[in-house]
Amino acid sequence: MSDNITKLDLRTIPVFERHPKIFDTWETLPAEDILQIINDHDPKPLRYQFEGEYKDKYTWEYVSNGPVDWVVNVRKLKMIEASGEELKKKVVEALDQVRPYLQADGGDVELVEIDDIAKTVAVRLVGACGGCPSAGMTLKAGVESTIKKFAPEIKRVDAV
Repeated sequence: MSDNITKLDLRTIPVFERHPKIFDTWETLPAEDILQIINDHDPKPLRYQFEGEYKDKYTWEYVSNGPVDWVVNVRKLKMIEASGEELKKKVVEALDQVRPYLQADGGDVELVEIDDIAKTVAVRLVGACGGCPSAGMTLKAGVESTIKKFAPEIKRVDAV
């Protein structure tokens, strides 16, 4: 296991910037590295957010439990890359997560192809999403980011 530690002292970051900074840093962290969070209170709500977003992809260890400083090591676990039907299952599950939001605006998304070797996914935005001026943003910020959370081995999502 790696002992590379990236430290984030939340006490020096404005409250409204903390969670975005934590998750931006987390996304760039290599597998097996540690994100060390230093705070002036127990970051328990953050742990609930990690559980919702990254279940089974991290470990959480208190280094210090206050009363002045709370220090937590969050280790990014190395994931076994899925392929074939297992990868397709993860991608379909991700699409099922974003589909209600697209359907609420009169659109939808279809899985076209998964390239198991290149680790890319091709999707088709349909309905109102197909011709929407914001389709590129929907693809990257909605569809691709969700697929990558469910299937981190995916490198890119393209619209066809």
